[in-house]
Amino acid sequence: MKRDKPNNIEEAVAIVLAAMSAEQIKHLKQIREENLINEHFGFSLWVRNLLGHWVPPTSEDGGYNPAHPDDISVKITEMIWKKLQS
Repeated sequence: MKRDKPNNIEEAVAIVLAAMSAEQIKHLKQIREENLINEHFGFSLWVRNLLGHWVPPTSEDGGYNPAHPDDISVKITEMIWKKLQS
């Protein structure tokens, strides 16, 4: 299914949360914070592919952001993990 590109990281988090299965939620919720890095080739890879290697535009002019999609997917994973902990 084709998804619109998010305009910012908060929209990206919302898209990922909406696409997550119950199993993914359960899995991510039970991970300890210091072990989130282990999701780089698991959940974070799924996030990167779900968003089509999306990188948010820079805030200055909405243009090119030199960040790597892997870095963005890790940040999104962390943000979702924090939401699931509350």
